[in-house]
Formats: sequence, C-alpha cells, structure tokens
Amino acid sequence: MQEVTKTFKERIIDFTIYCRERHFVLGPQETYDAFEVAKRGYALDRRLFHHSLKAIFCTRREHFERFDEMFNRFWSRYYESKLEQRKKQLQQLKKEPDTATVIFLGAKFNIPKKESNIEAKETKGANENSRLRVTDFSKVAITDKERLEELAEALFHQMSMRVKRRLKTANKGKIAIRKTIRHGIEKGGLLLKLAHKKKRKEKRKVVFILDVSGSMDTYSYYLLRYVMVLKKYFKSLEFFTFSTHLTHITPLLRQNNEQLILKQIGSNVHSWSSGTKIGESLTEFLNTYGSKFLSQKHVVVILSDGLETGNVTELKEAVRTIKNKCKTLVWLNPLKGMEGYQPIQKGIVNVMPHLDAFESAHNLDSLLKLEKLLMNV
Repeated sequence: MQEVTKTFKERIIDFTIYCRERHFVLGPQETYDAFEVAKRGYALDRRLFHHSLKAIFCTRREHFERFDEMFNRFWSRYYESKLEQRKKQLQQLKKEPDTATVIFLGAKFNIPKKESNIEAKETKGANENSRLRVTDFSKVAITDKERLEELAEALFHQMSMRVKRRLKTANKGKIAIRKTIRHGIEKGGLLLKLAHKKKRKEKRKVVFILDVSGSMDTYSYYLLRYVMVLKKYFKSLEFFTFSTHLTHITPLLRQNNEQLILKQIGSNVHSWSSGTKIGESLTEFLNTYGSKFLSQKHVVVILSDGLETGNVTELKEAVRTIKNKCKTLVWLNPLKGMEGYQPIQKGIVNVMPHLDAFESAHNLDSLLKLEKLLMNV
C-alpha cells in the first residue's frame, strides 16, 4: 500500500507521538518548539535538526541514551528525498493555519490545530496498540509489522524501567527503625531519610535458550528483542540459540547499537530457520556450558514449540538434568496461545513433568507476563 504523502508538520507530530510511546515526557509546548525549529530551516540540515530536537525532547538521562537511535530509525526514510522537495514541504508548513475551527451550539471556536491532531492520532494509535498487543506474531499483517516493532520497543522499554525500579527497591532491604530515629535526632527530630538494613541479595542469573528453527521464525525475532532489553538490568544473562546445533549469542549482545547486534547475529547464527533437534542442542548446552551457567541461582528459559525431530528420550534426559541443576525451569511455547491447544506433542509430553512453568509466548502481552516470573529469580 502506497503511503499517503504527509506534510512535514504532520511528520513532526508523528515523531512526537513516537517518542511519547517510548516514555518521553512531551506536551504541546515541545511539539510547538519542534515546529519552530522546522520553520527556521534547521530541518534542511539533518545534523542540526537532530541536535535541535534532542535538546527539546530529552529531559532524562535514559532519553539522551536512546534518542539518537530513535531519530535515525524514524527520520532516515524522509531524508532520502531531494532537498527541493523538503523546501516545498517547509514552505507549506509556514502557510498552514495553527488553528482548527469547531462549531458547537451554533458558535464557532478556534482551537490549536496541533492539539486536535495529536489527540486524534493518539486515540487511533491507542486502539491499534490494543489490537496488536494480543495479535499472534505469526498472524500480523505485513502492513502492521513496522507498527508492531515500534510498539514492542516501547513496551519492552517500559518493562525494563519497571524491572530497574524493582531491582533497586529489592536491594535496599528492610527499614532500620532505630537507625532511622537516630539519624532523625541528629537532624532535629525530623525523619528526613529512611535508613535500611543491609540486605545481601543473590545476583539474578538468567539463561535464555531460543529455538530459531523454521517453525519458530517469527516468534524467535521478538523474544530476541525482548532479551536485548533485559540484558541491561540483570547481573548475569546468558543467551543461546539452537535449531540443529547450539550457538552462544551473549558475546554479540555487548554492543550498544541494536541494529548492529541484529546484523551480527544474522551473520553468526548459520542455523537460523533450519530443522529442529532440541534434545541434541540441550545436551550440547549441558556438556559445553552446563558447569558454568547452571546452578541453584539460575533460572533457565527455553522458548520452543517442542516439535522435536530428533531423539525424544535424549530431550527428556536433557531437560531433567537442566531442571536438577537450576533453580527454576520455564518453557515458553507459542503454540499454547492458540485456541484449543493441547500439549500432546511427544517432545512436550516428555518434558512437562520437569518444568516449573509452561507458558505461551505468541504475542506481546504473553512476553510481558514473563516479567513476573523473572522477578521471582
């Protein structure tokens, strides 16, 4: 479907909403300031426009860390057009009225057009987001894929902020009443700051083992994005992929650039979209990495549809051994999200007795529910 041509003003509104969905605190004033930047011709210079919007939109440290990638992702497609086309759009921007007329009870009222546009777009966007959150990844229309990726990025980032706050709170320990009162006496009797008992919190350690065989293609991509967000907040997070053989992905996650990480994974995981040998791959994990990445401090998360083409007995023994060596074993199966699903596949039937949790992973909402399991590590 051909994209409807938009004015540059509308694109700025879209970018404002794009940033709001990613937890940027923006209102009509910031949108108006962005309009002024464009009217002054700064948008003709991509670098100048980039830094101008960054100064307006970023008020927190995490905003500055994420803005560059967000700007490049959103605006790169628009800067491919010719400079003359951009000038015409900017001229049109200057001529457009800043108010829209509304008739109410026979009287005419002028309201700021930027506000009415933003509210209309946000209402439509909210409905689209609700629908996409519960849509199975394998059933997403091609026209919705870009929107789904943007929504996933926003929701995963919001989740990471919650994880960060909960980890920070958990590490404080219980309130030390006597110490708090003693500090209050020193401050004239005012309890200005709560003192906490020191709490030794076990380091959270998580191992993800992701099936990237052909039947798991779409689901694997979104869990990969999910893991890339979580890696920032867990003390120890290891990531493996498998289909016909196992690949250790963790070293590739050390880059800060998400697009570079995805590119390197695509170059290094040669078995992506091939067959499925779950038992052999988990046995390889045990033999090569088990002594290092399995203990009673670890939670292991396996994402697979369980459609084993190899030895089912080997799969059963590998899962049983992993369960005995780790604290919690979670199996995420996208098929579980389908209506009428029953875990009757041979692979799943054999591993079910050894699992602590068997959950779905077929849409964004199901992945977000994994947060609760991980926080109990």
